[in-house]
Amino acid sequence: MIVNIFIPVFTKGKPVDFSPYNREITAFENAARYADSIANRTKNKKQQFNSGKYSIPGGDSSSFKHFKPEKTLVIELNKADTFELQRLRGIGPGFAYRIIKYRDRLGGFVSKTQVMEVFGMDSSRFSGISDHIIADRSLVHPMDLNNVTFKEMLAHPYFPFEITKAIMLYRKEHKLIRNPDELKLIPGIDEVLFVKIRPYIFVK
Repeated sequence: MIVNIFIPVFTKGKPVDFSPYNREITAFENAARYADSIANRTKNKKQQFNSGKYSIPGGDSSSFKHFKPEKTLVIELNKADTFELQRLRGIGPGFAYRIIKYRDRLGGFVSKTQVMEVFGMDSSRFSGISDHIIADRSLVHPMDLNNVTFKEMLAHPYFPFEITKAIMLYRKEHKLIRNPDELKLIPGIDEVLFVKIRPYIFVK
């Protein structure tokens, strides 16, 4: 009996170190609390979205009524300056300057397709900006056929030297042009050319 009592005392082993297990338990508890906090925040955001406080494209139908898409860029060619034109895709300072210079020579754009006449413009670049430009033909500045000078008319892209000379001779011969349709009587001005130049001429 004495041996059985004292042997355990003298043979007592080294105490077990539980600290690694405690660290694992603490880490697990922290991870669980973090996961719960994420889940709660997600739940709150979902409730806010559904209540209409927030909205995102692609959400449910209730969210779309609060979504306002960005306004489409539209530039009026006869009012725009070079800085505005550079907002268009593929239009840098050089191209913007050329568009303005050509507009000044024309007296304004009647149609946005006339931008295709600008030096260097191609169909690919034009298709990239076509939906974002408009031309208000009411802003065009036509020429008075009875007062425009030879030099002024010749500067216009649609009036080459021979056509300008023929118009000036016709005006001198008839003293006065009473109707723009009279230009159809001038050799070299066919129906196609007349339709092209008609927005740029008038008589008082």
